[in-house]
Amino acid sequence: MHTEELKSKRWFMGKSKTILSIEVLDEIEIAQNKLQIIQVHFNDDTCDFYTFIKDETKVGELLSEAFEKANYKTSRGEFHFCKTKEFNLSKEILLQTKPLGLEQSNSAFFVKSKMFFKLFRHLENGIHPEAEILTQLNEQHFSGTPKLLATIFYQNKTQHFALGILENHIENAQNAWDLFNENLSEDFLAGAAFKLGQTTAQMHSALKNLAGTPFQKPQVPFEKLISLLKNSKFEIEKQNDLISLVQNLQQKLEPQNENSKSIFKVQRIHGDFHLGQLLYRDSEFITLDFEGEPARDIDFRRRLQSPAVDMAGMIRSFAYAAAVRKNHFQNKEVLCSIENFETLMTEQFLKGYSDISKIEISLLKKEAEKNILNKAIYEACYELEFRPDWFWIPESALVKAGRS
Repeated sequence: MHTEELKSKRWFMGKSKTILSIEVLDEIEIAQNKLQIIQVHFNDDTCDFYTFIKDETKVGELLSEAFEKANYKTSRGEFHFCKTKEFNLSKEILLQTKPLGLEQSNSAFFVKSKMFFKLFRHLENGIHPEAEILTQLNEQHFSGTPKLLATIFYQNKTQHFALGILENHIENAQNAWDLFNENLSEDFLAGAAFKLGQTTAQMHSALKNLAGTPFQKPQVPFEKLISLLKNSKFEIEKQNDLISLVQNLQQKLEPQNENSKSIFKVQRIHGDFHLGQLLYRDSEFITLDFEGEPARDIDFRRRLQSPAVDMAGMIRSFAYAAAVRKNHFQNKEVLCSIENFETLMTEQFLKGYSDISKIEISLLKKEAEKNILNKAIYEACYELEFRPDWFWIPESALVKAGRS
């Protein structure tokens, strides 16, 4: 693979770095196709690893042959294609595999109603959280997630890379982001938010006994946000006002994070929980994508955290949905205001969570609020870096927090 081709890929995370060299760490040829581990060296003495399939239009042929043989040894390491007890895919089904056509931090392939294959692109040495969490949820009979059908990994003497997972394909389902953005029925949305709260509590209950890396108090990127604001294109007066606001919030939040006590014990959680990570079908929510925040290292993504982190992530997702709805339905008098939508969805979500967890709603709300501002700071950094036109959404949360 050439440098320019690699840099053009959405899943390549080294776009801001200078590439010194690209080499193949290891590879196997299956069904006249190649599965490769690419090592990319940068000028700052760091390197990244990526998965690459030579011909992605023929992934079906590669998978159908690979799962028959299961293990491939090379002079440098081993590639493993491991089925779970849920694996029910014939060679004929696997041959039908085709690209989903949506390239994000990973790549996706599927056979409708049968199989969904997620190819992990950016590789890290260690246990991958997605296969780990899916296995736990399946074993705990949590119905709100796909069944894990198979895992693919590579190992040598010093490295263990998860290359991908296969799970059952969920068809005829609606993305929860679209569900909450497009529906006009207040009663329906209130019921859906309540159900989502129940599902979230059930997921957390099923994850309670899963081991992970040790808990650490959150490190909120206040200094990064201040730096981004100083380099922003805002007028100097607004820049100064926002920097002052963030500094005041830092003085307020850091002691709170340092000394706060929680109603929750730390445990494994989703870690990147928002409406875009869920499907909705037959009045049920199906939770997806348990790999955590892709930009975080693998130890962080396996870290024990408070379930309130997931709760805060979903509540902030309601805030984003409220903002989109305000623009989309600006000429309609149906659940349009940011305040009404966000408040109603949050209340019903917490009621649903309380219904399963048996924790009082007031305590859940207080616990979530400790993490909502943390999340808004992260959002503000992301929007300033990548989507400045969306900065006003986390900005409104920061302003609100500054007034309270």
